[in-house]
Amino acid sequence: MRIMDLFSIAKEYLLVGIIAVAVFAIVIAIGYFWVYKKILHGKKTIKKNNAIWLIIFGIYLVVVLLATVLDRSYFIDYGKRVIPLFYSYKSAWNTFSAIEWRNIILNICMFVPFGFLLPLGVEKARKWWVTYACGFFFTVIIESVQLITGRGVAECDDVLNNFIGCMIGYGFYTLVIYIYECLKGKMHNLKNVILSFIPLIGTAIIFGAIFATYNMQEFGNLQIKYIIKANVSNVSTDEKLSDEKLNYPVYAVEGMDKKETKEFADKFLKNLGDKLDDSLTDLYDDTAIYRGEGGNVSVNYIDGTYSFVDFDDEEEDGISKTDSNVTEEYIEKRLNEYGVYIPSGCTFENKGDGVYSFNADKIIEGDTMYNGTIEVTCYEGNVIGNIDYNVIKCSKLKDVECISFKEAYNLIKEGKFKYYSNEKLDIRVKKINVNYITDTKGYYQPEYACGVDINGEETKIDIPAMEK
Repeated sequence: MRIMDLFSIAKEYLLVGIIAVAVFAIVIAIGYFWVYKKILHGKKTIKKNNAIWLIIFGIYLVVVLLATVLDRSYFIDYGKRVIPLFYSYKSAWNTFSAIEWRNIILNICMFVPFGFLLPLGVEKARKWWVTYACGFFFTVIIESVQLITGRGVAECDDVLNNFIGCMIGYGFYTLVIYIYECLKGKMHNLKNVILSFIPLIGTAIIFGAIFATYNMQEFGNLQIKYIIKANVSNVSTDEKLSDEKLNYPVYAVEGMDKKETKEFADKFLKNLGDKLDDSLTDLYDDTAIYRGEGGNVSVNYIDGTYSFVDFDDEEEDGISKTDSNVTEEYIEKRLNEYGVYIPSGCTFENKGDGVYSFNADKIIEGDTMYNGTIEVTCYEGNVIGNIDYNVIKCSKLKDVECISFKEAYNLIKEGKFKYYSNEKLDIRVKKINVNYITDTKGYYQPEYACGVDINGEETKIDIPAMEK
């Protein structure tokens, strides 16, 4: 999610929050001026500052509830599960995705206003432990509602992050009060201000250490690495697996920066007789999307893979007729005209329904390896439509020691592989092949692609091959 999208959502929530608080304020006003003052002849008055604080704090609470509960989708797969502590941090580490780290930081920031506003308007909350306790219970209530209703996902990390945000907010409150008291010429305890900033300083140090550790690593992280153990009940195999450690090469992937993706997309569209419209360009954290009059090109920065979608292939009823009788020679000729590189030695396959593929299975050309598939959709009239170019081009960097097939099998037995369901797994390992996967720094690392049957269904388990 981009920052502009977040501002758009916040604006929408803010408007609803203002409306909700306005309705609540009208009800309170009627109760105060008509019932309390006029009928009961009450003498107490509502202070202006208290009213302003109540409105601001009320709007904030409504926005938080909308963002965390009411606007969330139902998550049937998670059901009544609680996602364990540090799951989101481990996931963000494995993917090292700016989106995931941003979500963690936003969860912290979301409760900073709570820690700041509560002691500002409630005298008893000016004691640090009262604000901390209120912030903790408020976030626990939110996660409990998510758990019970199934709206959103109940995560221990959300409680942790929100609580950290609350503590940081209280630190800002003590700083503001300290400055205010100093301006009035009153002495204030600086020690309390310094102590209240320990959560912010500690959080900054932890995040700094995380990013420093990542930058000092030679290679990146792998998304396939497990976070929590799978619920394995039985693992078996008929294969004889070697316990000998093996050496496999690591490759440096040829990716693109933002400037290079634009140059590529511009050239690609020109080869198709189209023109890039820069006003419609969308730049995301991992992908750039460029649009022309007849289609768009999406390019991944980290490995240079891309896809093309042709808008002109849709008929008036929204359905295009595919052609399943196009020859390999014709497709290859047209792709060459478009500037699509097909490595020598690819295997061609007609998948049916107008879908064709060229498969590069670790094709070596000198020190360069090509691995992946090119998938093309053809339509009536010998029209080349959508193109998915997922061939990784990379150059050999060095050989690294990897775990043995037997060790990979043992990791499956221990449940140390990525699997989303908590159901009990009966696994039969049928074969283990060496494959490659792009890590978060753009290196092509070896991994073991294990062909398995899980509870009778054929699938695949990925195990990182490199020793850490």
